Amino acid sequence: MSFWTNFKDRFILRSLRAKIILGVGLILLTVMGAFNYYIVITQVERHTKENKKMALEISDTVMKSIEYPMLDGDMDKVQAILEKLGTLEDLEVVHLCDDSGVIKYNGIDRHDINRKAISKITREALSAGKLAQGMETKPLDPKAMKILRYSIPIHNENVCYKCHGSEKHVLGVLSVGFSWDPIQKTLTSVRDQNIIMAMMSLTVVGFFLTLWLNRYVTRPLVRLTQAADEISHGRYILGSEKLPGRAIQCWALLDCDKMNCPAYKSNRIPCWYVSGTLCRGEPSGKFPEKLAECAKCAVYQQHKGDEIIRLQDSFQHMLYKLNAYEEELRTSEEKYRLLFNANPDPIFIIGRDNFKILDVNERALERYGYSREELLEMSFDSLGHKPTGEVILGFKELSPGQCGFFTKKRHTHKDGRSFYVNITVCPARYMGMDALIVATSDITESVEKEAQLIQAGKMTTIGTMASGIAHELNQPLNVLKIGSDFLLKVIKRGEKIDIEELKTVAEEINSHVDRASGIINHLREFSRVSMPMKSPLDINGPIRDVFKVLGQQLRLHQVEVRLELAENLPPIMADHNRLEQVFINLVTNALDAIDEKVEKMGPEAGGMSVTIKSFLEDGQVVVVVSDTGIGIPDNVKDKIFEPFFTTKEVGRGTGLGMSISYGIVHDYGGTIDVKSEADLGTTFELRFPVHNQTSES
Repeated sequence: MSFWTNFKDRFILRSLRAKIILGVGLILLTVMGAFNYYIVITQVERHTKENKKMALEISDTVMKSIEYPMLDGDMDKVQAILEKLGTLEDLEVVHLCDDSGVIKYNGIDRHDINRKAISKITREALSAGKLAQGMETKPLDPKAMKILRYSIPIHNENVCYKCHGSEKHVLGVLSVGFSWDPIQKTLTSVRDQNIIMAMMSLTVVGFFLTLWLNRYVTRPLVRLTQAADEISHGRYILGSEKLPGRAIQCWALLDCDKMNCPAYKSNRIPCWYVSGTLCRGEPSGKFPEKLAECAKCAVYQQHKGDEIIRLQDSFQHMLYKLNAYEEELRTSEEKYRLLFNANPDPIFIIGRDNFKILDVNERALERYGYSREELLEMSFDSLGHKPTGEVILGFKELSPGQCGFFTKKRHTHKDGRSFYVNITVCPARYMGMDALIVATSDITESVEKEAQLIQAGKMTTIGTMASGIAHELNQPLNVLKIGSDFLLKVIKRGEKIDIEELKTVAEEINSHVDRASGIINHLREFSRVSMPMKSPLDINGPIRDVFKVLGQQLRLHQVEVRLELAENLPPIMADHNRLEQVFINLVTNALDAIDEKVEKMGPEAGGMSVTIKSFLEDGQVVVVVSDTGIGIPDNVKDKIFEPFFTTKEVGRGTGLGMSISYGIVHDYGGTIDVKSEADLGTTFELRFPVHNQTSES
């Protein structure tokens, strides 16, 4: 283990005092470091500006000094002027270059004369025709001295045209460079002084901060920590030496004689923590609501103490409340267990993550036939008949704080008997973890009665359509009759039957036997008792099957049927038989509405049609059933889904068709809405959620 790791574990991580001192020290170092950085940056900017100013002044002096000597052709004087400038302190570069970058005059080193300038800053000033500046290393210097160089272009002016002509814009560059070392030494000195001041300040602050923390923070907190450890082990006694209580005799301080006050002659906790005190004559509220009123009291103002004392009082109050809460918790647990087991419905507590059963009431043991130990080894989904994960998926989709309700789910008794339940689920906390409380209500009797009611509705529908069904069956029977009569006549005459004719007759008989068999099988399937089971289903199937039963009746009433069914629709979860009942009810009502309109308006009734569309919209499968019938009056539109409500004449309807249809659609998670206008027609819109095959798998 490294020294730093050992130091950190023993002195920093385990000591609040060390953390505070370290934090204050880091803050001081950060502030002083930022201050030092600011000073250095400021000094750099100041020296840079001063050097730039000096460079410009030198440039101006040089340009004025060499103007006449250059006009007179006295180039030695130009060199002498630059050499005189080269004696200035800290000046390391001063030379003149022509427009090709060749040094013509150098005030520092004559050896560079007629050499090509290698400075990038000089070349930049020549190419750009403006001042260039920057830091660079002095060429060919073994010490790699840093130089702050300024290169000032010499522009072609009128007085220069005589010798240089007017074509050139820049005649050359004057370069001036100052040594950076003196500036660097100044900056280093300032930095070192600041670091020494920072370390001295940190040492002094740390020393006095340690003394202060030890007396007023660390020592009291150690006592509180020891008391907290005792409380966590259940060994702490109110008023023990590790955390002695404060004896605040509020009754004596206020000269109070209200002996029925809860705080009277009680030293267990300060009076502002006690509920229902009688300081104002009326019982006060509870802590902390009453604290605003207590803050005005002389007792509180004199004895509230600092933060550490208030923390100690809070510990005393916490222990006092813990004792009270423990008693309340014991009483609450007894009450909860009584209500939990006395509930008439089975109740399960299951895990939110894995949906494993964590607890059950006595009613669940009776209803499902399992022992408590067996149920606690099971998942809630395993109670369902052929578990599909549908209910568990619904549980997962519940948002925090949201309750859910799942209707008509099939569960299984231990002995294999099935029954139907409604499931109510709500989130809760159980044994310190997220859980769900699930109640299952047995609705088997209601489901069976509903199935009987739906079956009665089917029988009524079949009875209403008897004539149409008879006509549908009569057609294939007529074909069979004609075919058999033809064969009998040919046989009686002793004529030879042509093979092709015999084949044609046999094919026609076979085709119409299949047609009659299909009608009978469909009626048998439709009339069977159906339970609320669900499976993936193409909704176009039950729509098309409606017209196997009602097709002839619609043709007899001269009603045009328009089917606009989208292909390849995603499946929904429903029962074919029950959905067919829904669409038969809607189409039958549409036919009755059209007949009523014809009776009322005669030839002015216009076109008679029923249109059914299916399509996908917003992630839902939608079916729209429209008719051109009499419409539904606005004053009864909201009542059409109520049981036994009908607008038909007595004897023509039971008032149960729409109510049954609404219940079936709702069972499959769908909705049904109606829009209608008098004498124009009615439109029903049914929406069903798409079956999520991926989630189920």
